[in-house]
Amino acid sequence: MNHRHHHLIIKTALVAAVLLGSSSVDASSTTRSLQKTYETIKGRSCFRSLDGMIESMTDLAAKYPDLLTMESIGKSFIKKNNPRPSDYDMDYDLPPGYDIYAFNVTAANSARKSFEKGKMLVTSGVHPREWAPPELNARFIETLVEGYNNNADITWILDHNEIHAILYVNPDGRFISEKYPSSYWRKNLNPEGCGNGVDLNRNLDFMWGDANGASDNPCANDYHGSSPNSEPETQAVVDYAKNLFPEGQRKDDPEKEMNTAFGEDITGVYIDIHASGGFVYYPWGHKDAKSPDNEALEALGRKINYYNGYKLWAGGQADFMYEASGDFSDYMYGALGVASFGYEIGDDFQQDCSTFEDKVVPINLPSLIYAAKIAMKPYKEVKGPDVLKINTRLLSGRVRVVANASDSKMVNSIKGFPGHSSGNQIITAVHLYLDVHPDDYKEGSDKMWDMEVLDDNWDTTEETVRYEVPTRGLSFGRHTIYVQAIDSRGYKGPVSSTFIDIPAHNSNLRGGP
Repeated sequence: MNHRHHHLIIKTALVAAVLLGSSSVDASSTTRSLQKTYETIKGRSCFRSLDGMIESMTDLAAKYPDLLTMESIGKSFIKKNNPRPSDYDMDYDLPPGYDIYAFNVTAANSARKSFEKGKMLVTSGVHPREWAPPELNARFIETLVEGYNNNADITWILDHNEIHAILYVNPDGRFISEKYPSSYWRKNLNPEGCGNGVDLNRNLDFMWGDANGASDNPCANDYHGSSPNSEPETQAVVDYAKNLFPEGQRKDDPEKEMNTAFGEDITGVYIDIHASGGFVYYPWGHKDAKSPDNEALEALGRKINYYNGYKLWAGGQADFMYEASGDFSDYMYGALGVASFGYEIGDDFQQDCSTFEDKVVPINLPSLIYAAKIAMKPYKEVKGPDVLKINTRLLSGRVRVVANASDSKMVNSIKGFPGHSSGNQIITAVHLYLDVHPDDYKEGSDKMWDMEVLDDNWDTTEETVRYEVPTRGLSFGRHTIYVQAIDSRGYKGPVSSTFIDIPAHNSNLRGGP
């Protein structure tokens, strides 16, 4: 491909906001520890090329075999069908054909088995001309892998969840886009009809073929293909998602039952990363109307906005742009029941590196971390209060823990938006757990305390709380503090955590509980 090679120094540090103030990492640090040169896109040293990315991820999986695995889940159109150049009306070299790879980031040695873990799936590279999404997705993988045992929140996320990622849904198209940037290639390489492919983001088997949000013209950019899930790339993602998310939460006839809520017991989060424009979108996308689970989906959309400031592109919202039928976001929610979202990052298809590094990565990595926290119970936990900050101080014989919890701050941060129904409850309790995640807590054998509200009254949507944890009897070294808040509707919010270090002379410390 004749691209120049660069040593890629990637600033994917977790600023404090990533983890809501706990276990922060210096924002100027580098999280990638693979000191090796990988191929990048010509003129964009911040974006690994398709080949460079697969090589770097292969190396990362080899370095962290207990945290990252990769597998081929299907083949691209070219690799599966081996078409002839004469099938195409274009002057471009055909790609060689590719496997489609999925990555699973999780702590393989944690106490939980795979079937007990929450699941999150993040896809990118559906539209090849959008260069930044696969790189952001890869930075997310790297942040998780290199944050394990270094960051408290990331550690429990990977102990309790599996974070799955498909960096390039459409690798054939990515080859064309990288080699011929002026093509602005959007679709896959199926030559049927017009010879310039199928829009994979209109090919899914949910509201497929709806003329309001896709085209039956093979020459159109949003051509939906000859039938639902007709493309091998679509089939690969759909089959993978069906194996990932539980069958029991699906509806018998998703389109006929689309107005029936899935309810709060569903599990799983899906995010599809695109570019550009600065939007976060969620169902419905095929029509300008709210889904029956809009309370939870809008709450998560608003909380994602808290990090990245992106406009909400969703049915019933002022910034709904246009209909998109048969897309991944509507399918994952409508057919599989998961909390489903899409990002439109940055302001250009071929984003410049300065904007990507300074204005895309820092605001979007924290939102992905937040979504990963609630992968097991997204529709419940997103309605609960958030623990925004945890501060600890080692005193004589105890550790003082001060935390700030809010039911309203994240969900009601968009100017001009009315208050959200999940954000006007008072905080009624904040629990502190030592060395046990709240979901694993066993009464009688594990340590949990009710934190004390500083103003003596549980009467607002935001409270500052404190508790002094006795250190007598604790082994020296690192321990983990988990904090979870509860509101007046009984919703438990996402867990936040931080590490504390007990010095070796702890046995000599004196102080009351």
